[in-house]
Amino acid sequence: QDDFSRVKVTNQVQIQTYWAAMEPYFRNITEEDIALLETTNEDPETLAIPPLGKFYAYKWAAEELAHFPDHMHHSKTRHAARALLSADSHTKSHPDALVGSELSPGAARIAPLTERIVSALVAERLVLADGSQGSGDARYRTDSECSDTEIEPRQLSSSGEPLSLEDRMKRELRYIGILDDDDINWDDRQDDEVCATIRALQRQLREQTRINNLRTERLLPAAKEHSGYQEYMQVIDELDKQVEQCYLKRHRQTKSRKRKSAPVKTVSLSDNALNAMGRRRRVIQAIGHLFPEHKFALPTESIFNGIPQNPVIQMK
Repeated sequence: QDDFSRVKVTNQVQIQTYWAAMEPYFRNITEEDIALLETTNEDPETLAIPPLGKFYAYKWAAEELAHFPDHMHHSKTRHAARALLSADSHTKSHPDALVGSELSPGAARIAPLTERIVSALVAERLVLADGSQGSGDARYRTDSECSDTEIEPRQLSSSGEPLSLEDRMKRELRYIGILDDDDINWDDRQDDEVCATIRALQRQLREQTRINNLRTERLLPAAKEHSGYQEYMQVIDELDKQVEQCYLKRHRQTKSRKRKSAPVKTVSLSDNALNAMGRRRRVIQAIGHLFPEHKFALPTESIFNGIPQNPVIQMK
């Protein structure tokens, strides 16, 4: 194998740049960090789907209509925009409001709740491996077995049957506890792919928020303990500096006397050195037992053990 330690790097990173990048990972814990951990990351606005806006076709029609002055009555674009805006964008559910062209099998519609339940119960025409048609074990008759008489599409009666069927289904679903008592606003449905994706991402965000809160609950007491340990070590470091200064002063005096021919006498410790060492000893004896070394040494395992790392949400 090649020895890359001898290869000279062309662009070396400056040591100041390196320490500036490492400083956030080794700096002391501040009061701002404690306050940040005490706050909860719950924003109800991010977990709510905004209401659907106006349909883009009608919005564009209104914008196009605003570009034409009122005196331009014969503009085809203006008439098309007015016709689009005046058209009823909702499905006609009242039988008396339906016309002949809307009674075809593909145009006639039933109430929204009934339509969904019926669509969930209708058997699908699946092509089997042997070429016959059916859904599961159910078989459909071939065209030769069917009657030659054409079946006319059923006409919707004027007695309000779809509406009464809708009410009966709502009552039964509420009785068995599937449907709530609140009425559903079918004009504000959010069943498209965009809303489904938003709901899936909101579930992922909700799970990630729960994981972050669990991590914060473990970080907060550890951060408070380390904050107190930092203050304790700052006091010890200050006392160590005082003891070190007294030692350096004593060492300089002893070194200067060795140069002379006179015998060297042992110099007693100064009062400042004795006081500094006494204060350091008293501080360690008083509060040193609150900060054992094994508790604040480098950890051998993560404090997040037992907490999921990443939420697993299926995009449905």
